[in-house]
Amino acid sequence: MRERRPSQTASIVALIRALADQGLTDVPGFEDPVVHRLLSRRWSAALALFARRLRRLDPAKRARALGRLSAVPLRVMAIDIELERAVALGCRQVASLGAGLDTRAFRMKALSATRFFEIDHPATQAFKRRKAAGLPPLVEQLTFVPVNFERDALAARLSAAGHRPDEPTAWVWEGVVMYLSDEALRSTLRALADASAPGSVLLVYYMEPPEPRRTQRILRLLTWLWSEPLIGLRRREVMLAEVERAGFRALRDTGAADWARQLGAPFAPSNPATNTRLLVAERPGPGAAPPPARPPA
Repeated sequence: MRERRPSQTASIVALIRALADQGLTDVPGFEDPVVHRLLSRRWSAALALFARRLRRLDPAKRARALGRLSAVPLRVMAIDIELERAVALGCRQVASLGAGLDTRAFRMKALSATRFFEIDHPATQAFKRRKAAGLPPLVEQLTFVPVNFERDALAARLSAAGHRPDEPTAWVWEGVVMYLSDEALRSTLRALADASAPGSVLLVYYMEPPEPRRTQRILRLLTWLWSEPLIGLRRREVMLAEVERAGFRALRDTGAADWARQLGAPFAPSNPATNTRLLVAERPGPGAAPPPARPPA
């Protein structure tokens, strides 16, 4: 993203969530009534245009189009379910890394007793704060933490914002990992582990490399859609090893097809989201059994 402009990727994701909130999705139960407020004038116009075009398609073509767009509502609902579970288990702090135009602090009643930290690039965050002015958060406390990940120390920024490393935190890392180098991934995981009390939960959304026969077509589609280079596609065994090396213990790792079954959504083998996954891990307490030894990735 450009230094002084909000992330285009964040706006694209928000646009797809807004379409899904209007019923233009094949994911049952998806709602995001706040996201429309966060779109710029240009993206609001794009929303109206895309919504009209989708509604004018015949049913078969509309179903195919909605299937291609289902990756976003599927991942949002999958993360929401895991986040509610983490809060129910005792996480009273939530931190969203690379929050973009995320709306969880404004729409999830299950987070009402939590302190919520939104961490993002200053340009994207400044835009969001302007658009969100007047929106009442549903959380106990909402704190915006501007971080330039290329220059700023995440741990120091979190501490200055009032994050408490002695209280369990639910970390939401959505839509970021696929853009990170190995070193950036590892340094962030180390910072999160250091700031995590026992019982903290890490939710990492990531992408695997597509199967060879689909690689070029899928990568071209995803690069065009997200407008930023996908330099951090990693296989599940690699992500598992990185997370456990940092000091977390993996609990489960599910894919888009699993989320679709759980939510009652259709999911074709050709869906572009087939390589998207959600890894859930915890920060174990003293005396917990260590994760099994794994060779370096």
